[in-house]
This record gives sequence, C-alpha cells and structure tokens, in this order.
Amino acid sequence: MALSSKYRLLRERKWKLLVQPAQWSRELWEEVLRQSAGAARGEIHPETKQFRYPRGEKGREYYLKIYHRSHPFGTIKDLFRQSKSFRALKQGLALAEHGFHVPFAVAAGEERDCRLLKRAFLLTARIDGSSIPLYLREHHAVPLSLPALREKRESLKKLALEIGRLHRMGFVHGDLVPSNIFVRTEEKGVSFFYMDNDRTRRYPVWLFQRLWMRNLVQLNRFVLPGVSRQDRMRFLKSYLGDKTWGRKERRLVRQLEKRTRERRLECDRIAAQVSFRELMRWDGPFTRNIQ
Repeated sequence: MALSSKYRLLRERKWKLLVQPAQWSRELWEEVLRQSAGAARGEIHPETKQFRYPRGEKGREYYLKIYHRSHPFGTIKDLFRQSKSFRALKQGLALAEHGFHVPFAVAAGEERDCRLLKRAFLLTARIDGSSIPLYLREHHAVPLSLPALREKRESLKKLALEIGRLHRMGFVHGDLVPSNIFVRTEEKGVSFFYMDNDRTRRYPVWLFQRLWMRNLVQLNRFVLPGVSRQDRMRFLKSYLGDKTWGRKERRLVRQLEKRTRERRLECDRIAAQVSFRELMRWDGPFTRNIQ
C-alpha cells in the first residue's frame, strides 16, 4: 500500500519518520523527543506515554508508544525488516481501508545506527472511548435494566460480527485481548477500535484459519464484568453467522473451552476443576486482574 498520499517521509539525523503533514510540526517533534528521552532504558517491552500538546488543558491528547531495542535475536532480524512502529502504522492503514476503526496515527519513526535499530515510536491521537473491560464495568455490570441488557447483547453481537469480518478479510490481530479493543459510544450505537497493531497481519484466508482460534482464545480467557457464559455463546453464534451448529461448530466450542482453560492455567495459575460457567463468572472466586 502506498503511503506517499497520506504520509510524508522525513529524515532527522539518524531518525527516519513517516508523518501526517497536516498534523506534524517541528515543535511536536521536539516534544516527542523529550518524551522519548524520559523513557526507561534497557526495557524489552514497549512503553506508552500520554501527554498533551500544546501543554495545558487546551492541548490535544496524544499517546506515544516507544519501542526499545529488541533482544539479541530480534536485533539481528531488525536489520532486515521494518520497525514495529512502521509495521503498526501500515497495518492500521490496511485495517482502516477495509472499514475497521483504528487510532489515528500522526507519525511513526525509527532510529538506526549503521542499520542497527536503536528505538522506534508510534504517535497516535487519543480516542474518545474506553477499553472493553472498563466500558463493561461502567455500563453493563449487573443488575441491568431490560433496555441495558438489550444494549449489551446488541453490542456483543456487533463485536462478534466485526471480528468475524476481520477474519474473513484475512486479518489476524497480534494480541486481541479485551483491553486492546476500545469502545466509543455514538448515536447509532458503539464503534470498536483495534489497538496495538504492530503484530497484526493479513494472510490468505485459506492459509491461517488456525490463527483465528488464537484470537478467539485471547478474547475468551478474560473474566469480564457482566459477561456470562450465555453471552459468550451468543457471541460465538454471531461470529459463526447465526447458522445452525453442526459437528464442526460444536468441535470448535469444545476446542475453545479447552484452550481457554489452558491459557487460564498458564497465565493466571488457575486449574480449578469446575464448570466453565463457574470458572468464567465475573464476580466469582476465579476473577483475576480485570482492568
């Protein structure tokens, strides 16, 4: 995909930048450098900073995701590939071109010394919304009125249909956990924004269908406020197209439950021999780290 019509390529010493011309300025670049200079050194995982520019209450809110130097093997691979910041920018554009919502990327940059990637960043504008766990906690925690219950089910169905379309288009999100999907409330309902797209890929639809299951497990393994087992089944039914389930669909349900249990054991150290309903009950004894 051509970036030239949307982003301008700039060089700043050892930095290579892709910037949105209408949103970029020398002053904003200097602020990005200041924020980057204060980032933790030696960290492997990316770091995200929130700031306003211009400074003060009237300034626009930005999120700066800073990618540090990779581990030794990753450093070698980085010699022959683009940085995660550039990959995130391009995958975000690819998703947007197919009608999916992503944060507006103002700029991406990578700093190299003799081709060695030292650090990179992605600068995005703030989304007026909240992550799925926070949205559910604020709007759909029980007890619910009948209109609120209908709204919750409609929102879950919309999300299921959208993720189904995402997969049918060949996209596989790198980390489709609930906190990486933001919800924005609008007059016609809700819109969903996909965050952290540096590991999102698009494959031929027939090639990597097994990775769709990974996305479903990433979503399913978290206990969420107000989301019951019935809600999870409704989600899956909409994801599969509201068709009558046959042997293939029932096998998928069993595999999803099995892998969800495995991930809860691996990530949360929970190996409870209880029903899936009890294991995933949001106000039950096995709730962990809901944000």
